[in-house]
Amino acid sequence: MKSEHNDEERSRHSPIQENMRWQRIEWAIQRAGYFLLFAIVILGACGLFSKGILSDTTITSANGLMQVDYERFGRRTSDMAMTIRIKPQPADRFTLTLSGGEMDNFQIQSLQPQPLRAISRKNSLKLIWEGADLKEGATVWIGSQAQNAGRYPVTVTLNNTASVHFTHWIYP
Repeated sequence: MKSEHNDEERSRHSPIQENMRWQRIEWAIQRAGYFLLFAIVILGACGLFSKGILSDTTITSANGLMQVDYERFGRRTSDMAMTIRIKPQPADRFTLTLSGGEMDNFQIQSLQPQPLRAISRKNSLKLIWEGADLKEGATVWIGSQAQNAGRYPVTVTLNNTASVHFTHWIYP
């Protein structure tokens, strides 16, 4: 039995010529390819390319007044959700400003609650809510769609007092 195994590991010239050294290299490349494909599928299922645990994240402003839940990774023309939570404050008005070098790439699909006013300047969108009772805090939900693939830095600012910076990675 041992001699059969040794015979399988030797290079042959008949009936076809084969070099076992190159055959072992090919097998190693195949195993690496299988591992790579398996890793891509698992990472994709976990959210590396869109929705999932690797994509969903939360960032809080340095002063703790605002928290933003967003998706790091998205697909072009797919829906992306962002939730902005504002801590309780003694005010009846708040302003959120969404800005970034490529804000034109994002199309807002939904915005709840509706702001009293919205002002757009260059690469920023200022949303103003008045008459809001912030003694218990507030939450704003934004649904958007990216129009092009790429890396897009975003800044969300609350009343010019709290801000967070993050990046969306959009795949084709």
